[in-house]
Amino acid sequence: MFQNCIIPKDKMQSTIKELLDALGCNLEADTVLDYIQNDPNYGNSNLSSKQVNEYAQRLALKACNAKVFLKKYEELKNRNTDNLSDLVLLFYKLVCDEKKSRISKPKVAPKPVLGDNKHQITKEDVPQIKDKLLKAVDESKKLVMKSFEEKESKLRPNWYNSLDLPNWQKDHPAMSWDFPKESLPITLSLSGIPVTSQENIIIDELLYVFSGISGNFIVPKPAKDTYDPRTFMISDDLDDALKQIVQQMLPLASNYSIVRRFIEHCNMWSGQVLHALVAAIEVLLKDYYTMIAQLETEHLSTNLTLQKLWYFVLPTMHTMQVLAAIVTSIGKSELRGGAVLTVLHEKTNTLMGDARAQEISLFLTERSCRPYLSILDQWIHKGTIVDPFQEFMIEDNELINKEELPVDYSADYWEKRYSVQRDRVPKFLDKFADIILRTGKYLNVISQCGKSITKSNTEEIKYSLREQNYGAIIQKAYAFASKSLLELLLKEYDLMGRLKSVKNYFLMSQGDFIVQFLDATEQELSKKIDDIIPSKLESLLGLCLRLSAASHDPYNEDMRVELLPYDLQFQMFKILSIETEEEKEYKQNKDCIPLTGIETFSFGMEVKWPVSLILNHKAIACYQMIFRHLFYCKHVERLLCRVWLYNKVVKRFSEARLYADAFALRQRMLSCVQHLQYYMCVEVIEPSWCQLIQSLDKVNNVDEVLERHNDFLESCLGDCMLTSPQLLKAVTTLCLVCVQFCTFMQGANCGTTTGGSADSFSRSVSRYGLRFTAALLSVLAYIERMARDNNTNKLLNISARLNFNTYYVKQLEKFCSDDKLLEADKKS
Repeated sequence: MFQNCIIPKDKMQSTIKELLDALGCNLEADTVLDYIQNDPNYGNSNLSSKQVNEYAQRLALKACNAKVFLKKYEELKNRNTDNLSDLVLLFYKLVCDEKKSRISKPKVAPKPVLGDNKHQITKEDVPQIKDKLLKAVDESKKLVMKSFEEKESKLRPNWYNSLDLPNWQKDHPAMSWDFPKESLPITLSLSGIPVTSQENIIIDELLYVFSGISGNFIVPKPAKDTYDPRTFMISDDLDDALKQIVQQMLPLASNYSIVRRFIEHCNMWSGQVLHALVAAIEVLLKDYYTMIAQLETEHLSTNLTLQKLWYFVLPTMHTMQVLAAIVTSIGKSELRGGAVLTVLHEKTNTLMGDARAQEISLFLTERSCRPYLSILDQWIHKGTIVDPFQEFMIEDNELINKEELPVDYSADYWEKRYSVQRDRVPKFLDKFADIILRTGKYLNVISQCGKSITKSNTEEIKYSLREQNYGAIIQKAYAFASKSLLELLLKEYDLMGRLKSVKNYFLMSQGDFIVQFLDATEQELSKKIDDIIPSKLESLLGLCLRLSAASHDPYNEDMRVELLPYDLQFQMFKILSIETEEEKEYKQNKDCIPLTGIETFSFGMEVKWPVSLILNHKAIACYQMIFRHLFYCKHVERLLCRVWLYNKVVKRFSEARLYADAFALRQRMLSCVQHLQYYMCVEVIEPSWCQLIQSLDKVNNVDEVLERHNDFLESCLGDCMLTSPQLLKAVTTLCLVCVQFCTFMQGANCGTTTGGSADSFSRSVSRYGLRFTAALLSVLAYIERMARDNNTNKLLNISARLNFNTYYVKQLEKFCSDDKLLEADKKS
């Protein structure tokens, strides 16, 4: 029993029960034990701590309370609970795995339920068996229904969208509160009826028409479009004076018809804002129906004349005209969400001179804003969006499965996860759109980190014509969110410590570590990339981290090695060619010379959420490019120093004078490479780093942190001569000449030139000197041109440092009398 477990059953059962209680699922401890007992693969998973943490975080998303489950997991982890990783993996398979239906339940030996040991069933056992079977069927039905409901809820958006709702307006036109679509002729006549009687009849007709019901002597004509004004036919037998008064009152019925058509045209997919607007209009129509009922009472008591009716409906006509104008502008443009609120807001502002009309428009706007501002409240106070109809100004562009959060985030999370949809922004919130976006993003990041957002005295936003009424609430929420996230990053997640760690490794501030790493890996990195064993480099990296001063860095375990499939020059050219004519050239896979480990090596770093907002893939890629540049220069310097050691041995022999020019050229190269390193490390990176640290002390939000950090990287890339293809190519050529010279000198010192004449050796040295000087002049020319075009002084500093060998530059003309030789050297 428990073949794969080394802990007692009681202890394991206790651990399982603790996890189940924290998870809050329907599993029982006995069921889990049965799986463990009969699953031959249990206990054979070799998961890393990172993988176990990922499974635990995904499992937490299925828990009733993710925070409680993660807290229990950390507690068991700190207690060094045996087989915790296997239990987490098993729970993940049972609860979270999408393919859990395919997991075959381990076979469990059947347990006797009734009867004696021989399982004999008697007549007395039948009722008991029947009860148990009925109970089992009941439970099975409940489980099936529960499974069906869960599956249905997951598919609900698609299911709702594919609903074939009955068109009751078409199938049951009498249910509409508007006039019928088909025109009816006037069949009755008023001829021969006294004017007084005609007046009573026509008052009765008007009360029907005002309610959207066709009369006998006033008949509506069909409307050509949904929001076209409706016209009416009036009996020709009606007295002319009465007809004129009726025609003055019929616009009320026409506008009412437009409003009713707007209401009935809105359906369940129109969105919360239009639903709220329709509800507000219905409130106003309730008063309208009350007025018609009162007029009908007056008419039944024979106290209502046509002139009185005209007097009573005159104020209502203006109200209905305002309503019709509003719904027509919204309905014709098929607006929804924030665009509806913009129309209402502008309409309210344009009605400044008409107090009654503005009051109506203000009422409609305030009521329509409620669901939208409720979503806004959730966003700026909790960082969540509950927007089932896609009406809110912020859209959640979630590119990855929610079940993967917060483990895997794309590098574009901060820029692309949430975005402002300008067409959904109400005009009265337009100036606050960016602040609203950042406020919710900050709170969302805090909640993704498992931190609860506790805010006191949160004020509800209400619509007002004065922007400062809700502007102050938004600014207050923004201040709280930005301060909270910044403190979370700087204090709890030690952002400054992270940046310092990045500087130590990628910007080579940890000098002893770099030297030890190069000593340990130089032999392996000198091989072709296909011959390198990455695991060996990882082991050497870990060894160097433990033996150098980097052992005190709390984040040294996050470092790893990377062997990229291209060199630095190709990487930079590919980036700089984006959206240019040369982009297609770099997209094609071309056959290239096999690269060595030195040319492809770079450090990598695993950065966890939420620090990965700042140190995302793009930022790490920029650090890697700077590191590769510095690393290669350091490699060239070490090769030249090795040649210097060989030269010390040669000086003991009598032939040392033959090496005088080679010694001088080696010193020029070494001095040049060291000046390049000094310029990049001391004159570019260090001042920019100090400026970054000073600016981060003054930031107020995470966006400013991102901006300052990106400025720092752009400044370093530019001043380290990486953003100019011509200059980078010239520097690479300069370093390549130094490497080739070192290879030549090592061969000469090892005796590979034995048998050759001293003149041949001197000519070879002179040739390398010409190539080095030509490459150096090319670098200086590009530097001076860039410094002049960009008006920057930093590049002039390196120009002054590299001009140390002016004498040798002047000698170039003397040694280059043969133009063909010079051209050949330039091509090489």
